[in-house]
Amino acid sequence: MGEVLQKPAVLVPKTLEELHSALRAGANVIGGGVGLMSRAMPPELAELNVDLSAMGLGAVEAHAAGAMVPLSRLAATDLARHRAVAEALEVTATPALRRLITVGGVLGARQVRADLVPALAVHDAQVTVLRADAPVPVRIPVLDLWDVDVPFAVLSIELGEAGPSRYRRVAGHQPIAPSVASVAVRRRAGGWSVCVGAAMTRPQLVDPRRIPPVAAFRTDHRGSAEYRHHLVGVLVRDLMTEIEEPT
Repeated sequence: MGEVLQKPAVLVPKTLEELHSALRAGANVIGGGVGLMSRAMPPELAELNVDLSAMGLGAVEAHAAGAMVPLSRLAATDLARHRAVAEALEVTATPALRRLITVGGVLGARQVRADLVPALAVHDAQVTVLRADAPVPVRIPVLDLWDVDVPFAVLSIELGEAGPSRYRRVAGHQPIAPSVASVAVRRRAGGWSVCVGAAMTRPQLVDPRRIPPVAAFRTDHRGSAEYRHHLVGVLVRDLMTEIEEPT
């Protein structure tokens, strides 16, 4: 007889204590499980997984949202002073999927191609997370998620400082194709905040006057490092011009 495959266990915690216990046991957070339907960004199922749908993380406040807030609901809030966030949400997946995909699911997946991350980063967005090695939630900059080396769960997001901003990406021929390179730009007091997504191994804030060298960019079947480096330079210049000279 062949080997009997065991179904992965899925926990549905209702309290921070229950969630922390699951994280300490090495559980993998799958949010509300929408990613299970995705071929583009499927979650990695472990023996023990956590569904956050019973944690009460669905609230939306002024420029803040719980982890279980769907992208479409966040997009429906007042994002006039966080335009890059609005533009990133608009090009994420399809309208139908945006009604299902959650903020916490996007951030917790730490996908380098995620449109939302660079847009949040230029606004100095803060994420509240619960880590396996600490029983109390902590707030960290959104890009610091890539430095977390223990199981964790995203609980909420604060959109950060308002200001003139834009987001743009270059993708494939299909509108919902993953980004080859993406850039978010915000004008801030005394200068600019610029974040590059998709083109490197992780989203990264950069100095617009000194784009990182070609060696910092990645190469895959969708584009070379040289191509991505060129795209980022063009996108940065175009977005800064659009913010300085709005039509």
